Formats: sequence, structure tokens, C-alpha cells
Amino acid sequence: MKVQCPYRCDYCHNLKGATNHWWLRPQDADQFMLVRWNQTLADQEGYEHICSESCAAKALSQWMAQASGNLVRTADKHTFAATVTH
Repeated sequence: MKVQCPYRCDYCHNLKGATNHWWLRPQDADQFMLVRWNQTLADQEGYEHICSESCAAKALSQWMAQASGNLVRTADKHTFAATVTH
């Protein structure tokens, strides 16, 4: 992903203002993480630019929906009961 200046949100394409409180998301298929805005990181490839809570929720939703092994398995009753009773 090529970094655009001025910065644009990767989800809604809003422009970043001087006082906006944005986040960055490292593109990692194994974990979802947001980091506080950091100008140095914002200029590097491999980071998504996120402008708001709703765009962060979109990012999380897309990450959860990926078919790259990020499947959540539910525990069966026996496993859960064993965990609770110990």
C-alpha cells in the first residue's frame, strides 16, 4: 500500500487534519492491533491509517472475516467444564 500525503483513512477516505486523533494498524494476519498515531510509522508501508472508532470496527470486522486461518473455535462443553472446575 502506497502512503498518501495528506493522509487518508484506508476505510472511509477522510483526510487527516492537524488535530485528528487517528490510529495505525500494522498489517498482520495473525493478530489485530491498533497503535497510536506516530508520524514515523505513518510514513512506512505496511500500516493502515484509521480515522475513527467506526473505521477501526470495520478493520476488525474485515480481519475477523479473513479466511487465512483466523477462525475462532468454540470450546465443547467438556473442555469448558474442566476449565471452570479447576
